[in-house]
Amino acid sequence: MTQLSYPKAPITEAVIEIKFASPLDLDDIEKVSGKYLSYYPKRQNVQTLNVTVNLPGKQPDALTTNTDRKIGHRLSSVDMTEMLLMWESAFIISQLAPYPGWEFFYGRFVRDWAVWKRVMGFREISRIGVRYVNRIDIPIEGPIVEYEKFLNVYPKLPFEVVAAYAIQAVMPIEEIGCKVTLNSAAIPSPILGHASYLFDQDIAIENDPPQSDDALFDLLGKIRIHKNKVFEACITDRARELFTR
Repeated sequence: MTQLSYPKAPITEAVIEIKFASPLDLDDIEKVSGKYLSYYPKRQNVQTLNVTVNLPGKQPDALTTNTDRKIGHRLSSVDMTEMLLMWESAFIISQLAPYPGWEFFYGRFVRDWAVWKRVMGFREISRIGVRYVNRIDIPIEGPIVEYEKFLNVYPKLPFEVVAAYAIQAVMPIEEIGCKVTLNSAAIPSPILGHASYLFDQDIAIENDPPQSDDALFDLLGKIRIHKNKVFEACITDRARELFTR
């Protein structure tokens, strides 16, 4: 089953991420970022800093720290719903709600990837991933939110009432050499009188990803098909009603 076209799709963010086998030169990233200003007029330099502290149990003098600093560029549309992120090792297209549909989102990727390739040339790809984050808002109609009537992904526990949960599952998609990572959890709802649930799926290939543009575009189309199949298998007709009314 392919995913239906929902007037009120629960997608809060869609992402296409390309990771590279080796870090890119920061000057090159600076150069290519300037080519996108007509598409993304808002520009911001960003960086992340991860610090790992190792605490040996019996050797306090051997304490060590590791610092990992990543620098990149974040470009966005005026309304901040369309974003392009470029790190030393990744090229990322992001679309925030309201989701305009695959054709528009995929078209953005093809356009921006063409600009990237003209400036950066060929770079070996180590990972291709497509991620869709959904927030499913269920009306509270009684003392217990029966989320299992809306979702087919939930914990099976020997208790009658579960106030919150968080689960993860990883499954292979052998037909396209990918794996899908599913995350689902109860999350705070921004809507009064509702309970909200995360349904986050990331489909990626890390083992021998395609390197040519034609093969890359073909894979993205196949990932979309499987993404839709997974989503439809994990929701019920009650959930579909929420997305259409």
